[in-house]
Amino acid sequence: MDKKAVLEILIENIKSKKIIKYVFSDTKTYSYSKIILKLIDIKTEVKIQIESFKENKVFHNNFGLNDERLFPLLDEYIDNFRQILVQINGIDFVFNKKANNFSKKERKNNLEAKINSHNREKKYFLNEGEKIDFLIMLNVMSEEGKIFKNYYNKFRQINKYLEFIDETIEELKVKKLIKDSINILDFGCGKSYLTFALYYYLKHFRKELSFNIIGLDLKKDVIDFCNNLVKKLNYENLNFLNMDIKDFNGEEVDLVFSLHACNNATDYSLLKALELNSKAILAVPCCHHEFYEKITKNKNSEFYKNLKIMVDSGIILEKFSTLATDSFRSLALELCGYKVKMAEFIDMEHTPKNILIKAVKANISPKQLEKKLDEYEKFKNFLAINPLLEDLIKKYYKS
Repeated sequence: MDKKAVLEILIENIKSKKIIKYVFSDTKTYSYSKIILKLIDIKTEVKIQIESFKENKVFHNNFGLNDERLFPLLDEYIDNFRQILVQINGIDFVFNKKANNFSKKERKNNLEAKINSHNREKKYFLNEGEKIDFLIMLNVMSEEGKIFKNYYNKFRQINKYLEFIDETIEELKVKKLIKDSINILDFGCGKSYLTFALYYYLKHFRKELSFNIIGLDLKKDVIDFCNNLVKKLNYENLNFLNMDIKDFNGEEVDLVFSLHACNNATDYSLLKALELNSKAILAVPCCHHEFYEKITKNKNSEFYKNLKIMVDSGIILEKFSTLATDSFRSLALELCGYKVKMAEFIDMEHTPKNILIKAVKANISPKQLEKKLDEYEKFKNFLAINPLLEDLIKKYYKS
């Protein structure tokens, strides 16, 4: 199939409003790493929203369906990206470019085109008014589908988590890191609101995937509670184990999730994810003590001497240590061959533990690795500390 035929398909699905999502990916030369198109409703006018991804930033532009600037952009994207995912009602097309022609693969989906709106209340994967079994059993929702007042923040957190899960699974599929199944490991699952939500999402929104989920936690009573709830809900392929992450020796996994693991527990979860050759990692760290303590003790460092005003203010140094720790984790994972993005997990007003580290396996060139290694060494030397994470995962560095 030639470029003209692909362009005609893209334009036709926009004009007929059949488009659910277009994802342009796999480029070496274009200024943006990924482009996503979808319909959106702004003040009663249907438009196409273009999300352009560049490093850790996302840019949005909206175009009318007949905007003369839109179709030349599609032509430009076709020239610069080697893979195009086209999602419309009931079917996905995947175009892969070889030389100047495109191969085309089709697969069924269970999706329906719908117009996202900036004017209406946001629709989530889980919505109040729907009777959702695990939320009712966990006392987040009443039998009538009403969210209890004390659990609104938890409800928002769960939905935000599912948005990241959905984005990550889509990226794994586009990159062909998974095909028709996914294995997921949840470290420090606790009462497992998110683990049960993940099961519900996969069962209802990813019917094309078979899956297996394992949750780990050190508290036996919590694990017993979760396994009993699994039986009551009749959830299959969901298991909870009373175990330290260091002792888990399973097969390779596709996605590892770690929520609010305290201090270096996050580092051990990253180590285990690398040991299991996880294709993607989602981590929301908590309690960043290590960097804070090491910076305050190293009074001869350039950081301590030149930025003493930060060291002298405990709350400022605490916030800086949090950001520095997660920045270092991001760089370390990039050296292990992952594309890493840090994002806000949920608004600060709901929880201060709100930075999510998302890492997905990627093809990183030796030149890029060399650049990242230089950035990594300069950052470490500036802080004049030796983080535990480096000792744990250095053998996985690609450079």
